[in-house]
Amino acid sequence: MRHRLCQCYLIAGIAGCVVTFGLLAATPLAAGESTTVLSAGVTQTPPAQQHSGADYVLVPRKPQLGFYPCSQCHQYLKPNPEKRELLSPHPHTLDHGGNRFWCLTCHDLEERDQLRRVDGQAIDFDNAPELCASCHMARYRDWKGGAHGKRIANWQGERVIWACPACHNPHSPTIKPRAPKPPPPVRRGLVKQAPGEHGIQPVWERRQKETNNE
Repeated sequence: MRHRLCQCYLIAGIAGCVVTFGLLAATPLAAGESTTVLSAGVTQTPPAQQHSGADYVLVPRKPQLGFYPCSQCHQYLKPNPEKRELLSPHPHTLDHGGNRFWCLTCHDLEERDQLRRVDGQAIDFDNAPELCASCHMARYRDWKGGAHGKRIANWQGERVIWACPACHNPHSPTIKPRAPKPPPPVRRGLVKQAPGEHGIQPVWERRQKETNNE
C-alpha cells in the first residue's frame, strides 16, 4: 500500500511539472516585451530584429565587448598589417588555427568596427557566426539547425539563440576539459557498494555455478 501511494505521488508530480512547463513555454512574449537571460554570468536582452534571411534572433554581442567600438582607438592609429605580438588590451597569443591565423585573418584592417571573412566580405560583430562558418561549416550547420549551441527564452515560438563567441573565446575557442563532480552521497540506511556489486548475481556466473554442481 505504501509503495502504491508513493507511485501515485510520483506520477502526480511529474504530470504537474509537464503541465506547468508546457504552459510557460507556450506563453508568447508580448509585443515589445524583452526577456532578460543570465548565461555565463552575462545578463543580456535579446535584440528586436532578425538577421536577414534567418529564422532566428541572435543575442547581440557588441554590448558585451569592453573595448568596442575598436575605432575609438584605431581612428588615431595608422593601420599596420605586419604580423607581430600585440600589446594590451589585445591578447598576446592567438590559440586558434594552428598558428596559421593572426588578427587580420578575421578583423578588417581599415574598418576596425567590422569583421572580415576570408573572401573579403564585411561581417558585423553581432553576426559573428557568419564569419565562423568560413572554416567551421559543419559546426555552423549544427548550430543553425539547433543541434549545437544554446537557445534561450522559449522552446516554442520565436527562436532566440546565442552566437558562437558566447561560449567560445574567438582567440582560444577550444573549451578546456572540466573535472567531473563527485558522486552524490549514499542515502542514510543504504550501504555503499563497490563497483560491480549490485546485489544481483550475473546470469553467466549463476549458470557456471549450476554447471559445476552438476
